[in-house]
Amino acid sequence: MNYLQMNQMLNQFHTGRTAAVQKGFNVDIAESSEGYRIYADIPGFTAENVDVRVEENLLIIEAGIPENKTEENLTWHVNERRGENLKRSFVLPKDVNKVDVEAEMKNGVLTVNLKKKPEAKPFTVKVKEN
Repeated sequence: MNYLQMNQMLNQFHTGRTAAVQKGFNVDIAESSEGYRIYADIPGFTAENVDVRVEENLLIIEAGIPENKTEENLTWHVNERRGENLKRSFVLPKDVNKVDVEAEMKNGVLTVNLKKKPEAKPFTVKVKEN
């Protein structure tokens, strides 16, 4: 997938034709000869709060923090720090190996590595002398 195709995929995502957004977060998507890497800014969340899964041809990232009102005998005047749920989904390119996905959370940034299928990776054919 080249830059133009990736850009088209992201534009389709933002128009809602290929994926749905509830409440999202910012991402960067990069490609190498080995695969794709998604960086997602999800500050305030830990690895326990984040779910990354592949369903058919979709990569789904969800993050959720349950509502926490443990202090009794208080009247809340402002309550903006309630539980929060974020979700984004992405249509996977056909060359992604759907069973070889890795995810890591560090300092509020989720990094998802999607490797390409071996047959999709470029290779060089050695020319033999005859």
